[in-house]
Amino acid sequence: MFSTLNPESGFQMTAPNFRFLTTLLIFFFFSTPTADAWLSDDRQPPMEEPVMPVFLVMDEADLNRLYRRNPRSDDRLPGFVRWSERGRAQGLNGVRFRGNTSRYHVRKSFNIRFNRPQRELFRSDRLNLNAMFTDPSGMRERLAWQMFHEVGQPASKVRYMALHINGNYEGLGIHIQRIDENLLRQNGLDPRGTLIRDLTRRRGADAGLDRRSIFGFDLNSVPDQPAFLAGMFESRWSPDYNAIAELLQWVHDTPAGDAFEQGLRERFDVENLTDWLAIHYIIGDVDAFGDDFWLYRGRGATDKWKIIPWDHDLSFGRNERDGLTENRELGQFGRGLVQLNDFFAYEYPLDDAGWDNALIVKYHQSPGLRAQFEERILFLMDEVFTEAWFDAQIETLEEVIAPYMTRTRNGSGAFTLHERQHHGEPGRWAYHKENLRDFVELRYAFIRSMLLFDEPTAFHNYAKLQFAEGQTGRVLITDDAGWTFGALDLEAGSISGNPELLIYLRTAPDNDGILKDYHVEVTGGRIAGQLTLYYRNDIAPDGRDNWYKYPEAIGRQWQLRVLKDEGQLNSRPNPFSNKITATTTLSGTHLIQILHAD
Repeated sequence: MFSTLNPESGFQMTAPNFRFLTTLLIFFFFSTPTADAWLSDDRQPPMEEPVMPVFLVMDEADLNRLYRRNPRSDDRLPGFVRWSERGRAQGLNGVRFRGNTSRYHVRKSFNIRFNRPQRELFRSDRLNLNAMFTDPSGMRERLAWQMFHEVGQPASKVRYMALHINGNYEGLGIHIQRIDENLLRQNGLDPRGTLIRDLTRRRGADAGLDRRSIFGFDLNSVPDQPAFLAGMFESRWSPDYNAIAELLQWVHDTPAGDAFEQGLRERFDVENLTDWLAIHYIIGDVDAFGDDFWLYRGRGATDKWKIIPWDHDLSFGRNERDGLTENRELGQFGRGLVQLNDFFAYEYPLDDAGWDNALIVKYHQSPGLRAQFEERILFLMDEVFTEAWFDAQIETLEEVIAPYMTRTRNGSGAFTLHERQHHGEPGRWAYHKENLRDFVELRYAFIRSMLLFDEPTAFHNYAKLQFAEGQTGRVLITDDAGWTFGALDLEAGSISGNPELLIYLRTAPDNDGILKDYHVEVTGGRIAGQLTLYYRNDIAPDGRDNWYKYPEAIGRQWQLRVLKDEGQLNSRPNPFSNKITATTTLSGTHLIQILHAD
């Protein structure tokens, strides 16, 4: 353990050491050309980039103060950082925790300010290290940020970092590049253009606003507009308040339709806005529509507004649930009425998600813009971010982060300050990776249903499918409201005849497990293959529904089994995805149940 602050300790640059180091650098320069590319300040690192270590050193008294004081404190405490275990000490302007609700998590996220820009931080002097405590896969944020870079939109660059504090390993995190003049310059944008973030969600109540987004507010009702805007927005430097006021008032005054579309195209980079919306809908990150983005506009007369994304910790089905008590034995960590659990959802709407954001609402209500959005999101799903693309990225990231995501407190010198890598049960990483893949598949089916049907149908938990002789592949069983409650994996010989499958659900309150019966009718042939059944397990008071017998996010769901006509099948549950899989043959009428094993 380090007990004193000594930034000058470590490697000494003597003449022999200098010659050795020079030789070593020349060797690495010619033998490992990719190492330098990983430290490039103008490109997103490749997905296969190794995890970068960061060694934070603090005096024990300051470290204790950091963890024992109010986690919302922004007062910075002293320390220094090394980029290798015996590397040069980098001076700091201080250390504090970062985030909003994440400050109350068991594992902390860090904001570390350096004395000078660091190449490891893409030439920034800020380390924004997210703990990824809400993500047991460790991949969600990395994937989300990569998607914006894939389509060429301005976004923070990111990289994995392994955090060590005073010699002890404290978990894998992800550094998110600060949105500032460096990011603008690296993306070919005006480094002194207007760059602002809407904080109405946090500051609006103090100003008498009963809304969570500034878009839709009548700015003409405010006498001192610059002072009001300064209070509602975070800014990196003095912004163009006249341009901001013009945009906000125009959004308020202009009704949805052709006039809104024309005016938006005059003011906004609509391709940028459309990609921002589409990617957020794909990953289910509707939390972003309130304050998790930055608005940018260059100083040129013809420059248009752009949106730069921010904060993707609650994406790909991750969320916090209100109204629940903490239960650490179930992997449920939290504070008061807000806690983490293994909640899984993908039915996020294609609207502003209740954030009072008139810009998004009117965008979707304008036919030309909506048509552009639908065309773009389908293109991204079919041609860019295919399920195969996600599979390949997940496989790559698995090789990079596996040693870190599977490390526990039992390891030597690990998690002295923090209890664990993430909030969930240790030893289930394979299921969490599968859960991430499941989200993409089910989310895509939901989005296609939302685009196909203007109004959700009443036929929930009901589906009818026609199969053909020799059909193979994976078939989802999705109702017209976009919810998938089953899937079939078919191989050669799985289909006999041209069967029609009818499946519907009925409430079964006496079941010891899932309180629904799955009624199956197959006519005109036979279906043999792997059957997956999905159920709901949203235990929040305002959740959609919980079909599990107990109000628990996981509970005994690992002991669930599939019963067909009262006969138990060899089954594999994954409670993180609210699903269970078994191999069976379907012909005629069947009663299928999901019950606890005897």
